[in-house]
Amino acid sequence: MQKVQVLLSTYNGVKFLRPLMDSLLDQDYPRVEILVRDDGSTDDTTNVLQESSTLPNVKIFHGQHIGAVRSFFKLLELSSSQAAYFAFCDQDDIWKKDKISHAIEMLSTQRNHRPLLYCGRLKIVDEHLYFRGLSKIPSREPSFKNAIVENVADGCTAVFNAHVRDLIIRSIPHSALMHDWWLYLVVSAFGNIVYDEEPKILYRQHSDNLIGNPLGFKDIWAARIQRFKKNRNLQLIHKQAEEFDRIYGSYLDNNVKRTIHDFINRRRSFISRIKYAFWGDVYRQSMIDNVILKLLIALNYI
Repeated sequence: MQKVQVLLSTYNGVKFLRPLMDSLLDQDYPRVEILVRDDGSTDDTTNVLQESSTLPNVKIFHGQHIGAVRSFFKLLELSSSQAAYFAFCDQDDIWKKDKISHAIEMLSTQRNHRPLLYCGRLKIVDEHLYFRGLSKIPSREPSFKNAIVENVADGCTAVFNAHVRDLIIRSIPHSALMHDWWLYLVVSAFGNIVYDEEPKILYRQHSDNLIGNPLGFKDIWAARIQRFKKNRNLQLIHKQAEEFDRIYGSYLDNNVKRTIHDFINRRRSFISRIKYAFWGDVYRQSMIDNVILKLLIALNYI
């Protein structure tokens, strides 16, 4: 049985950490190792982690506070070259008992010599675990053309093989928006993505979430308006694409290379931006978001 290593980054997460750890230790897959990096917590998170530190399949590292993105990349660097699969894990969710075994079963249907990523739907609950809804299923197939401008691979659901780990730690990015978005970019360019429509994780949505998953028409529009008003991530999408091209450009096949070069370069003038906005091949899953994307490209916000 091949080993799976769960990569958990914690930061001031004492409130929900014990139920998460219990769900990880209760997985029905027989070879699970939990690798934890605490990102400089100032609450009792480290004391809760200490409760599991004597278990043979739990390894804990303590580090300075560097933020979630860098912490997860550091976990990849700390991860074992002997593991066959890896799974990102957030500190406040609960995993169903068969989360890992189900993911491995789905990935086993793919050609394992390629980079493989399993991701899936979320069962969204509140902080008391009351059901709130399900995350949306992507309306279009996950692809590199989508990954450039949108992430549909929630990190808390992600399970991936050693080929993905090796590709990423070859050169850790400096301009990745999120660790899971970078994961989606890498695998969509070089491998296969398996999307599971059956939720295998209880995703807690609460006031302390780093990134929420809004529900309902009003919530979705409020989140969009707020995101576009802040405007802080828009130019970073372009920088992330440039970083990806810098690291992997020479290894890309012609179709992927054309897609990313067009996104980076074919917007030097207003006329070229208009043309690219209407005829470029990148897309977001939602029709409304796709219209907004084209407008933002035309206005040079992305």
